[in-house]
Amino acid sequence: MKTKDEYKAIERLYVPQWLTDQIQVANFDLVDHMRWMLLNDGRLNEIYRVEQKEIDHLRQNERSLRNLLRTPFLMVAPTLQTVEDWRCFIDQTPTTLAVDKLRRSMPPLGSLPLLSVQHHNRLFIDLVTSVLNMSVLCAPLLGMTTDLARYLISVPAYKIRFALKAMDNLPLFRWRFVSPTFWYEFTADTLTDEAVAHQIMLTSPIRPGELSPGMPWSELRLERARNETFAAAMMAHGCRASTASTLFRLTQNEMRQLYVKIHGKSSTMGNSANSLPWFVKTPQHRMHATVYVWLYRSAIDMNANAAEALIATNDIYGRLFGGNPLISPDRGYNLTRSMVADSRLALAPCRSCSTHYVVSNNDTKIEMQNSFVCPSCAQRLGSRKKQGRAGGRH
Repeated sequence: MKTKDEYKAIERLYVPQWLTDQIQVANFDLVDHMRWMLLNDGRLNEIYRVEQKEIDHLRQNERSLRNLLRTPFLMVAPTLQTVEDWRCFIDQTPTTLAVDKLRRSMPPLGSLPLLSVQHHNRLFIDLVTSVLNMSVLCAPLLGMTTDLARYLISVPAYKIRFALKAMDNLPLFRWRFVSPTFWYEFTADTLTDEAVAHQIMLTSPIRPGELSPGMPWSELRLERARNETFAAAMMAHGCRASTASTLFRLTQNEMRQLYVKIHGKSSTMGNSANSLPWFVKTPQHRMHATVYVWLYRSAIDMNANAAEALIATNDIYGRLFGGNPLISPDRGYNLTRSMVADSRLALAPCRSCSTHYVVSNNDTKIEMQNSFVCPSCAQRLGSRKKQGRAGGRH
């Protein structure tokens, strides 16, 4: 009999536990490497974009560190962010300004630091390759653009190995969370799940407002076997049987039986959640809605269809919020579908940090997009209250 996780485990739409474990181990190894390199030569802080004393803070606040490491996101990002930067080494094209600057910034290294850089570059590339091939949400997980992710997926593994030799002593990764507020929140013990999510979006090169919302579900045409697989995955993530039946054009009786098989209990009855004002009702609701849209549109930008993007989003969104997300798959479907169909909800950049957030744009509530301040900059992302969690999912 299949387990719930086995129903979720669709290729490129589910990050398996062994890969999450690899990411968490790599986070420790790569950050320890940066600390050791900074102890050897403090000038490397210009490249790693972090100070050795800041890395030391990671060991001093275990609760914030657990919140950070619980997610499947890398704590480092590529030092070279564009396709052209990587093509310099993979396709031997002329060097870019970013590559030239990185070379100029590198101080002379002794033999041991040089070997350490080369070893950890290989570790980083191996992990990047695994994530690229395992998840349609590889770009936000790795802190890179979808253009770069698509390019690296297209490059044969042997060419990347050859390119590593050409990169020689250049560090291929740096500290990811380069915003001024990160270390304040970390050391102040205010790095909640919501604060981590904000920092991930803030330091990501992917802006959801610049991505396509995707195609309407009515244009989705899948064969029956694929519909059944996707419906089972959605229900394993918590989607109601009635919603899965509607989305994938399958009978309700069949879906209810499958739901019982997956969860060991009957699917919830009654009306589905369809309130759009709910998504901006509280700062926490706005944060969760924004993360959901960000992940969904990132998957769409990696050529996933609406169903694939929704399944992959439910997987990563649930992991990011420690298994206690506010948005159920039913609400998530309503959110993403509505943002394709009309403009009652929109995305606008925070005037302080420029991170894109969901804003209201309907008759009951119109938010001025040119003066919008996100919940994080407004310091309204405190600890999530129990009542907010209890009333939020259905």
